Amino acid sequence: MSTHTALVEQSLTPAQALLTDQVGNEVYASHYAERKAYRLILGCGTVLLCSSMWLNFSLATRPVVDRYIRINAMGRAQAIQYSDLDFTPRDGEVRTYLTDWANYRYTIHPDTIATKYPLNYYFLSQSLASRLMSEDNRNHLVSKVMSGQIEQSDVVVRDVTITSMSVEKVQGEKMARGTALVALDRIYSPAHSQHPRTEHWMVSVTYYLNPAQVSRQAQVFPQFETINPLGLTITQFHQNEVSVDPLVPGANAAPAGGTTR
Repeated sequence: MSTHTALVEQSLTPAQALLTDQVGNEVYASHYAERKAYRLILGCGTVLLCSSMWLNFSLATRPVVDRYIRINAMGRAQAIQYSDLDFTPRDGEVRTYLTDWANYRYTIHPDTIATKYPLNYYFLSQSLASRLMSEDNRNHLVSKVMSGQIEQSDVVVRDVTITSMSVEKVQGEKMARGTALVALDRIYSPAHSQHPRTEHWMVSVTYYLNPAQVSRQAQVFPQFETINPLGLTITQFHQNEVSVDPLVPGANAAPAGGTTR
């Protein structure tokens, strides 16, 4: 025989009912405050995330600041920013960087062939640089110079003459186009050549200048901005040997007026 005990629910006194209501209200208020805090935290996090995304987007889409180079009266490069992209190159600036290119290109020395010579590619158009780089690699230029199979020579840039230059606007960017003649001497000294001599060369150059491309190129090649801040780009050049003079031992091979590197 089983015994079942029936639980009889006792009615609460008014004081107990009031206490129960107070406890329930406090629990509800606690849960409500907790949910409100969660909503506030979630809202703040959403605002911060949206602000971060907007900031990243604005930084990614803002225009690149273009810096231009001026050669001052002392022959030093000065960085100048033009917000309106109004840039007109000066002949002296073009001559300065054409001289740099000629020194990089025509100086053949074991100590610099692997470090300085490749810098001449920074002044060439992409197609021209690719073609000449392939030729140099195919001919094993660096290894032949290092092993002494190619004569060592220094360079003196005698003169750079700007034969033409005009400014035009291409796709909203101002750039200058022109041609120039570079007169240089390639000096084969008695210490490094069995036939000491000075070769006189004339190089005709076709180029354009687009300073607006410097910042873009520097994103890929950081040193571009230092080596070629003017955005000088040579699209083609032709070199011709004008004459050769025997080099007399003890004679001054590079009189004042030229630029060597």
